[in-house]
Amino acid sequence: MLPLPRSLMAMAGAEAPYAPEEPSPWWLKGLAIFMALMVAFMLFSAASGVLSPMIVDRLMPENFEDIEPYPEDGTEEEKAEWDRSNAEWDAMVEYMDDMMGVMEFSAVHSGLLALMGLFCIPVLWRGDRDLGIKLVGAWIGVNFLGGMGMMWMMSRVGFMPDFDYGPEAEAVDLEFIETLSMVSGYAQIILCNVCFLGILALAASKSKPATSFDIPSGFRPDESTQS
Repeated sequence: MLPLPRSLMAMAGAEAPYAPEEPSPWWLKGLAIFMALMVAFMLFSAASGVLSPMIVDRLMPENFEDIEPYPEDGTEEEKAEWDRSNAEWDAMVEYMDDMMGVMEFSAVHSGLLALMGLFCIPVLWRGDRDLGIKLVGAWIGVNFLGGMGMMWMMSRVGFMPDFDYGPEAEAVDLEFIETLSMVSGYAQIILCNVCFLGILALAASKSKPATSFDIPSGFRPDESTQS
């Protein structure tokens, strides 16, 4: 068998360039579609936060007498029942006033998230990976901080009106229900944003630009020529 010419040996021992495939653009486009869905949801939440106080203010009477007149000619028992209902109505009105403040904060928060999401969508769709990932990360941060702030406001207002529930409520630990509602609310916000971070991390990893590098051949011509 004839030996290979030196030129062929050099070609065989040369480093073979490796050009990996480019990542699919649909990872960023898919993230853009996801953000579009989030924007639609946030716009709905913002509209709900704006309209709900207006509807409640229009439909909810300020005084209980507008619902049931005071029984001037009623018995003492009827008057006592009316006084109890009136006190509960006042507590409900005060609670709803505080809740409207939470709703207004939610509307501002959702509107800000919708605006930020609108900036994210075209950036991601055109394939600007670095800026798009940063914008979505900022969106998640604002979503998390706003959600925690809203839960803090809810904990100050309370998760249920301060009614006199009577002796039948003695068997129920209302303070425990309030604490459980607060903990579950915080946990829901944390879990939701962890899922958002997971989606962002997956899209960032899959859309990372491929790096071209050379793989050296196992055959070294220098060593073969010396032997």
